[in-house]
Amino acid sequence: MATVAQVYDGDTVRLTNGERLRLTGINTPELSRDGQADEPMAQAARQWFVREAKGRQVYLVPGTEARDHYGRLLAHLYLPDGRLASEQMILKGMGFALAQSAQPELLTCLFDAEQTAMLSKRGVWQSAPVRAGSLHEGGFAVVEGQVTRVTPTRRGTYLDLDDHLALFVPSRLMQKSTIEWREGIEMEARGWVVDRLERQGSLRPGQQRWLLRIAHLRHLQSH
Repeated sequence: MATVAQVYDGDTVRLTNGERLRLTGINTPELSRDGQADEPMAQAARQWFVREAKGRQVYLVPGTEARDHYGRLLAHLYLPDGRLASEQMILKGMGFALAQSAQPELLTCLFDAEQTAMLSKRGVWQSAPVRAGSLHEGGFAVVEGQVTRVTPTRRGTYLDLDDHLALFVPSRLMQKSTIEWREGIEMEARGWVVDRLERQGSLRPGQQRWLLRIAHLRHLQSH
């Protein structure tokens, strides 16, 4: 058991013991920062979480990883009435399901909730997924596009979508997948897009500016 002292946004809270907790199994839209406006549904997700959890005792189930790279605890959070917070927000279209660090036995309920929200075009699904070829900034995204090039390497395979965004699929995931990796197929992927040009200062010949690394096979599907 733990008590929520403060809600930072839809997926991050501070507990009364001082620990910062990042909910696993979900990514909610970002609140305003660095002069940028709130992303759609960001305030709705935070306000819902404040109403449901602030000042209340909650039950935590650790994720498959103890902490993220910021040092925050990773856990699933159950509300006082027994509901899984991430599932409820996903169902309402306030966030996207994430498989990385989530307990495997909870993935089905999270992605089933997302399917319901997606089919109903709730919240974040009014504007997602976006075409890979239209990306112009980094950050979390659910993208779709046509595979225009497949580049195998020793560490994994790069899949260029719309000749604009590169997906990197590690070898350990490639070996478990039943997807036929070839040019011309349509794919959907999710994760954090990074700007290689900003990070590297220049691009190698044929290298796409935008890169999304696949962390779990649930984050990638072909159509």
